[in-house]
Amino acid sequence: MSFSTMFAGDIEVFLSEVFLGFTILGILVYGVLLSTSLTYKYPLIHKNIYILSCYILLLTGILSLCNPVNYVLIFQKNFICDDLGKISKLVIIGSSILTLIITQSYIKTHKINNYEYFLLILLSVFGLNLLISSNDFLSAYLAIELQALSFYVLASFQRKSIFSAEAGLKYFILGGFSSGLVLYGFSLVYGATGTTNLYILSLLCIDNNFIGYEISSIGLIFIIAGLLFKIGAFPFHMWLPDVYEGAPTSITSYFAIVPKLGVLIFFSRLIFCSFSTYYFFWEKILLFSAIGSIAYSSIVAIKQHNLKRLLAYSSIGHVGYMLLALAVGSADGTQALIFYSFVYILSSIPVWCLLIYCMKGRKSSQTSIITLSALPNTSPVLALAGGLGFFSLAGIPPLVGFYSKVFVFFSAVKSSLYLTVFVILVLNVISTYYYISIIKSIYFEKNINWIFYNSVTKNTSVIMGIILIFLLFFFFDSSLLKLVSEKMVFSLIEF
Repeated sequence: MSFSTMFAGDIEVFLSEVFLGFTILGILVYGVLLSTSLTYKYPLIHKNIYILSCYILLLTGILSLCNPVNYVLIFQKNFICDDLGKISKLVIIGSSILTLIITQSYIKTHKINNYEYFLLILLSVFGLNLLISSNDFLSAYLAIELQALSFYVLASFQRKSIFSAEAGLKYFILGGFSSGLVLYGFSLVYGATGTTNLYILSLLCIDNNFIGYEISSIGLIFIIAGLLFKIGAFPFHMWLPDVYEGAPTSITSYFAIVPKLGVLIFFSRLIFCSFSTYYFFWEKILLFSAIGSIAYSSIVAIKQHNLKRLLAYSSIGHVGYMLLALAVGSADGTQALIFYSFVYILSSIPVWCLLIYCMKGRKSSQTSIITLSALPNTSPVLALAGGLGFFSLAGIPPLVGFYSKVFVFFSAVKSSLYLTVFVILVLNVISTYYYISIIKSIYFEKNINWIFYNSVTKNTSVIMGIILIFLLFFFFDSSLLKLVSEKMVFSLIEF
């Protein structure tokens, strides 16, 4: 029996990933043919590949959206297709398109005229989509490595920059170590249970008294440690500020906005479905990491003046809130996690857009907060958009970032995590300081020298305007986000 005959129905369900995979090969061939031509190398290759990449991602999203299947296990139960995966893929694809659009001017200014840049972006999206649908340790590990290898190369993409080369090398070494932790954890769980399938694990681990409980618990520790590294959570966060600072700003914005959701969705499947009976075991680990992430980012970022490093610490703090929601271990907590992730992506886009358009020459990694002081005079709309984005990340009403944090706190209170909520509330007040300091630099600091910023493109202006409307609208009526997150949680419960 041929592969196409054996998996014909599965291929139809997995059509969006199949399409994305084949178009990546097409982009590779197209880029190789054009890049060898002296006539068409610049600027045509950048424009063509950029437009093609956006259309490919758009068509992939449409195929995923039109998939009528609500729940099915495919490819011999190695992958799962459900509402949780479909909506998460749409968010990742949409945020990737938005990131490409807002970083287009940066790519032109810094003359990143390599088709491999967009190819690696598409490969990372492909890996994240596979990770979201993974229902087996083997498929999950391959997906993690696919997106991770793309990130390593992207971080060091500017070969002539010592900062970029250093960022890529650090990311590669520490990322390889974390992948080893995940793989070792998978092997321990497999040795204890005899399976790598998440669905079968959920049946085996119903009883905590089975023979391999202790060994599988140790394996789970290694898996959680490796996944915490992938999302930059405490105490595995040491790589993140250096990588954010050294990588090209267009890539840093992609790192900050897109990948976290994919890893967190797989994280949710793993502990909420397969290891739900280990709740009192992994709850303590996640709470420790959540409190540590928020505390570390709140304290260290106060004296930080480099804007990219400050946003790196901010990212660590927001991961802490997501882990707090995940540690709740209930449907409310998972819904709060999904809701918070969506809001974080929406709030981050105008912030990184501001940073991209405030870059001066090639010294982007050294951008200080003080360089924002002339922004209201030269680009008031950009200053307003970035300011509202920072306010939403800080959780200040009337922006939806406030509601997302309240949602997380309420889910934690329902699980009787009163002391944890109190500690994080205090830390949240402290973290507000560095967001307010950025707003102070934008609107109230006196600029000594004139600073010129890149003009904002029409496409970016439209995107930022729509996102700001959403940030305000969802605060007063968040029923749409709640409905979507509820549908995703119900899909997870059906597992």
